[in-house]
Amino acid sequence: IGQIAEVAIHDLSNLLWSYPALELDAGCGLFGLARRLLAERLPADSAAVIEKLAARTVTTYVVAEVSEFTNSLLEFAWSFAFAGEDMVEVGDILRRSLLAIATVLDERCSWQSLLGPSSGAVPYGLGPGWGSEVPSIVLDLPGIVAVLKPPHWEVDARAGGSLPGESSGAPLFSSFLRKRFPREVHPLMHCNEQQFGIIHRLDAPSSGLILAGKNFVGYYTLRWQQDTYELGREYLVLCHGRMCWGPRVINAKIKTSKAFPATSKVSDEGKPAWTQVEPICILERTGSTQEQFTLVAIIIRTGRTHQIRVHLKHIGHPTVTDGKYTDQLTYNSDKEWCSRNFLHRHRLTFVDTDGLLREAVAALPKDLCEVLRGLRPADDGQSPGTMRRLREGWVPGAALV
Repeated sequence: IGQIAEVAIHDLSNLLWSYPALELDAGCGLFGLARRLLAERLPADSAAVIEKLAARTVTTYVVAEVSEFTNSLLEFAWSFAFAGEDMVEVGDILRRSLLAIATVLDERCSWQSLLGPSSGAVPYGLGPGWGSEVPSIVLDLPGIVAVLKPPHWEVDARAGGSLPGESSGAPLFSSFLRKRFPREVHPLMHCNEQQFGIIHRLDAPSSGLILAGKNFVGYYTLRWQQDTYELGREYLVLCHGRMCWGPRVINAKIKTSKAFPATSKVSDEGKPAWTQVEPICILERTGSTQEQFTLVAIIIRTGRTHQIRVHLKHIGHPTVTDGKYTDQLTYNSDKEWCSRNFLHRHRLTFVDTDGLLREAVAALPKDLCEVLRGLRPADDGQSPGTMRRLREGWVPGAALV
């Protein structure tokens, strides 16, 4: 314990991250000491990073160094938030440090200084052919944009950047951002190493809303909320079987393979994951046999790879038309009446760069509405009314902010 004052910020963040991740006691003396040390050191360490940015020619390598520091700040924030610790004092220091660095990055970075070897070059031109259905901007704010992703677009944003050859062959979501936002004005959105400003992913077969930072202040404003569970992410998912009414929380850990394409599974060796599931409509399909399905509203706190699909499979209600997490027979049967994975991110809530609470919403797209038209709501007093409202464009939870 006496040597902890000599620990680098990055190692200190790993130490604090390990407590909630490994379900250790955050009330122990070492966790508290690390927290106090962090509050004492952060102002000076952040000032040193800002001074370095101001004094040196900004290159991709300098930005990478700074990103390591900002990622440590976000890991600190996550560890306190996940452990349920009071963040009033240290949280304010962390957030102010993060946004001060982001402001200087925006002032000092041009597209020439940001674009590394894998940004903007082949295969990161415009990607494969776009086809007829393209993303659309739902909310365009200073520093932040919310975009509706159609199905079969790949969100090519990975920590440290995507590697050549990792694309599935689908149109690249970053290509839309890079075409819509010029690199001279929004260099961050052209930088593969910084995930094109995109803060979260959505599986290629799925549709829904994606948030991206148009500059570093917007990007880190969103990242902060994501890592401290202040960002609201809500989904509509159709799953197999009749689920009992009422909300339930699934907090089974998820482990993701390192191979490409990635697969995930519930495992005690995995990372913490939290999903809330609430049925809103019971549906029936009459074929050779009568099948029941449940349309569920889902809220997530964590964002593990394929988290919703893995958690629903774990509780015995796999998503409809899921070629990765259902057996081949079920997948083939589903695909006859639902051409793609029935998962849609319909609502996001967040605070913008001016401190205002914002909401982005997207009703179920036409193809998923057509799927629902082929199903019959159960005669239970609730499902028929819910089905009617969904067909009319109702978005659960909308306009509550």
